[in-house]
Amino acid sequence: MRTEDDLVAALREGADDAPMPDLIAGVERLKRRRGRRRTQLLAAAAVITVASTSMAVALRGGQVAPVQPAVTTSASVVSPSAAATSAPPQVEVPTVRAADIWPDALFTMPAKNADGWRYRPITALSATEVLLSAESSFERAGRFEIYDSSSGKARVVTEVPKNPDLRGYITQTATVDGRNMVWFSFGRQADGTPVRDIWTAPLAGGQARLVTTRTGPDASIDAIAVNGDRVVWSLVQGGVWEVPLAGGTPSRLPGGDGLHLIRWPWAGDAGTGPGAQKRVQTKVVDLTNGYVSEVVAQEGVTDLRCAPFWCFGRSTNGGFVQRIDGTDPLESRKISHGGALRPYPILDRFLWMGSSVYDMQAGRLATIDNPGNWYGAGTSSEPSTILYWGASKGDKPDKFRVLNLAAVPPAQ
Repeated sequence: MRTEDDLVAALREGADDAPMPDLIAGVERLKRRRGRRRTQLLAAAAVITVASTSMAVALRGGQVAPVQPAVTTSASVVSPSAAATSAPPQVEVPTVRAADIWPDALFTMPAKNADGWRYRPITALSATEVLLSAESSFERAGRFEIYDSSSGKARVVTEVPKNPDLRGYITQTATVDGRNMVWFSFGRQADGTPVRDIWTAPLAGGQARLVTTRTGPDASIDAIAVNGDRVVWSLVQGGVWEVPLAGGTPSRLPGGDGLHLIRWPWAGDAGTGPGAQKRVQTKVVDLTNGYVSEVVAQEGVTDLRCAPFWCFGRSTNGGFVQRIDGTDPLESRKISHGGALRPYPILDRFLWMGSSVYDMQAGRLATIDNPGNWYGAGTSSEPSTILYWGASKGDKPDKFRVLNLAAVPPAQ
């Protein structure tokens, strides 16, 4: 589990070239999510399937949007000799308002549920549905709910169980696969031994069920995913594990040694915690078949983290973007890097920078109209598709303004 000190270190890593709204956003999330793992801005309903023709799609509750492929994933490893050696071009990134180009992806929703519990968005389930955690008190999730922006109504998924035998028990990151959600909760035994309980519940609604409990070093989970009848997770120290969704004995996933989940089925060889940021990711592995794609990194780039096709890192002249094979490099001070708090591209397309979102496919920066001074991102294990901020000024507004990236149409 990341501590508050860990997240402070991560914020400092990204503060040098981050605009002030981003730093404020990081501090706000630090205050509100102390003790919760936040590898990828969370979110995690994204399921991308890659066919043998290298065509990819992003699936959100029945909505399919094409994702432009960059390399053909195969059993052979991409040769690093193809790396570009020339400096990437300094490009004037066009800036537009998100409200002008993505009006159907923006909506306003209540910041509290019917019982007055404050909502914390997790991720999008579709172009209109948002998975939420409802907190009865600070960092005490009491219920998971789904809000539908088309109807303006919310429904309960499940009540969040407690574990009275553990101290400081809090619910941490969650993820979904369209049918089920899984999450883990953290606590400590009387002797200080860390414990993580992994839970599941059907998205259609139903009682939460304990899948497995991990203790000691095995409890250092940094990312989690659900894949049909199995729960998969990776450890802070590296390594991927799995267990049947119905419960059973966890086992190491073949080919997952030393890897960290990005989003199912992909994993990389670089972590996201403090101390790991400067390391450059060197490969992306498809855990369903063992296929490996090597990252062809530009010289001098740090903090590079790659989804299946796009990479995001830091250069001396600002944020850095490239395809996994080293092509289409671009660096710009408009594309600020936030360090370990948001390392991976969202839907293998978007980069979130608090007050703006960079669309790598369209090559433009979409700014967010915000009356306040804080921004939040969904708390899913995988990069969340939900960004939100107060619809009015103040730290605890009555309504959230939400950008649902799962509702953004394909780049033209």
